[in-house]
Amino acid sequence: MLRSFIKKNQREGMNMETILFSKTDKIKIVTFAAVAFGLPWLLLPQIRVEGILAYDIPAAYMMILPTFGIILGRIICERKIHGWFHWIYTIAFIESTAVMVLCAAKVITGKAADDMLTVSSMALSIVLLLGRMIDEQELYPFKDLKKAIGIYIMFVAIAQISNLPQLIHAGALRTADEIVSNLLFAPIDIFVVQSIYFFGEEYAWRGCLQGRLQNIFGKRMGVILLGIIWELWHMPLWFQLSEPGQGKLIVLLVLMRMPYVIALAVFFGWAYMKTNNIWLCVLIHGVNNAAWAAFDSDLVTVADTVESVSVFDGIMIAVAVIVMLLFLFTKEYRKGERVNDHSGVRHC
Repeated sequence: MLRSFIKKNQREGMNMETILFSKTDKIKIVTFAAVAFGLPWLLLPQIRVEGILAYDIPAAYMMILPTFGIILGRIICERKIHGWFHWIYTIAFIESTAVMVLCAAKVITGKAADDMLTVSSMALSIVLLLGRMIDEQELYPFKDLKKAIGIYIMFVAIAQISNLPQLIHAGALRTADEIVSNLLFAPIDIFVVQSIYFFGEEYAWRGCLQGRLQNIFGKRMGVILLGIIWELWHMPLWFQLSEPGQGKLIVLLVLMRMPYVIALAVFFGWAYMKTNNIWLCVLIHGVNNAAWAAFDSDLVTVADTVESVSVFDGIMIAVAVIVMLLFLFTKEYRKGERVNDHSGVRHC
């Protein structure tokens, strides 16, 4: 079976290096999996924070891990830290892990932990943004700006489809306020205050893993697999928010979220291939999270989240999913076009 798979991909222009992994690749993959997927299962069950912070603190920690996992794998393989970018995520990891441990040990409260993370995230986000503006053109924030703005506006519109039931309930004034906020003010907050988190996901998922999976499984199947992996990565967070005996509810939540997250992976993947701008993915990822959080701020448990979904909610989410999945048929996802290694991000 492996031979036939290799021959098939070789006929399509892929070489053995694309399909098989070197020893260095294997070390990087194991390190990434241990950090991004292993650490949340180790630490999150120890954290019990009341209220909305029960989601915010563990989620912020998890968002650092994918990129740090990639960086740590490279450090292990090459036995050195490469430049300020590696240092900034190493610092972010050490600091956020310390906050998590102190919170688990009840040395600090959830509010104190949130305040510490907010201050550090703003400082690190500003350094990350400014650093990318003056260094490494491949990760320049304003690359292909006209296309990026059009895609951003498009995604804001799609996000409102899935949020339509809440928008109707909220009224015209709050709806207008939410749309203006997404278009004008969200980018400032995401780039200046939270980019260390969203970049922590997007550099890994879109910048590194997407290209690898697409080169092995094809553009469409690769991005679908990425969506599945992306949602499964969230599972420790749902367990952290659950009460004992809610395993079935967690499985139901994952099954409910899976089509939407796969659709997000398709749209984000298309946006990245269209512009080769990882910061566009950072922005629309942040807008997506903000759109849900704006109306679901009281949902702090798995049970609340599952039980709050109405038939109308389900229909509109399904419409948004279909709209985003249609991007699988754009020219960027054509089988015949080769994916550049790592989708434009070097040294993954």
